[in-house]
Amino acid sequence: MTIVNLAIDVGRRLVSQGNCRVMGMTKHMLPKGVGVAAISLACWSAYAGDNTWTQDKVSSAINYSNVEVVTPYAPDASAPRIAPGSQITHVYAMRSYMGNAMVETSLCWNGTSRCVPLNGNHINTHAFDGLDASKPMYLVHKARGDKARPLPGPVFVKGSVAVWYAP
Repeated sequence: MTIVNLAIDVGRRLVSQGNCRVMGMTKHMLPKGVGVAAISLACWSAYAGDNTWTQDKVSSAINYSNVEVVTPYAPDASAPRIAPGSQITHVYAMRSYMGNAMVETSLCWNGTSRCVPLNGNHINTHAFDGLDASKPMYLVHKARGDKARPLPGPVFVKGSVAVWYAP
């Protein structure tokens, strides 16, 4: 059995027993498209000895196409202090919104210059591995369009970010 198959098997058991929660959600609350493999990987990482911080937020309103709306995510004040020198080992982010707008989202670290795009509604990435885990992550949303034009109605994006790290 490969490590990936083992992770999926352990994660599947934890999810089916209700013992694994990703960003406060059980398998029944996850959006369509988040497969057992993705949540299994997240659960396996959580039980593999890494520390984690998570945060859920709703963006400010997107009122115009082609205009970025930036939402910061950082460890909650009530979360355990991140030890100096702790490095990211894995990041998971997801987003959801209502409406017909085509929203593009990127996940960024410590500002908006080091980013990776979300393909669909979520991302599991190691693109930020080795970077400072105490720095904030950002979800940057933009309604697709040729130029800045008003949208028919405001769009609010619900996002979640989980950062696994090791000292």
